[in-house]
Amino acid sequence: MKIRTVFIVILLMLFSSINAQEKLDSLQQKENSIVFVDLNVSYLEGTSSKISAGLSINYQFKKNLFSFRFIQNHQVETARDFLFGLIPTDVVTNTLSEYSLLYGKRFIKDDFSYHISAGISYNDYTRDDNGEITTKISTGFPLQIGVTWFNAKKEQYRIFDLIPVGKPTGFGRSAGINLYANIGKKSYIGLGFSFGLGWYKKYK
Repeated sequence: MKIRTVFIVILLMLFSSINAQEKLDSLQQKENSIVFVDLNVSYLEGTSSKISAGLSINYQFKKNLFSFRFIQNHQVETARDFLFGLIPTDVVTNTLSEYSLLYGKRFIKDDFSYHISAGISYNDYTRDDNGEITTKISTGFPLQIGVTWFNAKKEQYRIFDLIPVGKPTGFGRSAGINLYANIGKKSYIGLGFSFGLGWYKKYK
């Protein structure tokens, strides 16, 4: 009798353990990764044109943030001839393109995060004088410090902030402010605004 009771207790404990593990595994499978894409518009000092645009693709594991950053700065240096007096047909342009890989730390609070990242960049500076192209390649050391605001909890995604779509989800929009810099042969520093989509924290 005692052996049967012990056997039943062991079976119940084993069943409870397996059931708890299955629930835990199910929760872990449903837990989202932290992945997001940000578009940015920046004012940069040290570039031909002050206004730049770009994007970043980000993945976070624990507090470690891995990013790919692209920033491009384009300037019409000279326009020597115009079609109908409006459309430039003989122009000189300067384009600076930055391709960066960054690693940093990102800390998440309730509905915002802050991060600091650094890395290495491939910089392409191209001058186009009406088809005569000159390119200069250099490397740099990009830096980024920023703050981002996003949904604190799962919400229904809304098209144009009006039309709800589907069930509550962690996928949502964000807005942020970033300080950018790149130290190299052509150094620059600036401040930008970012707007993004993705999963900015682990939602339950």
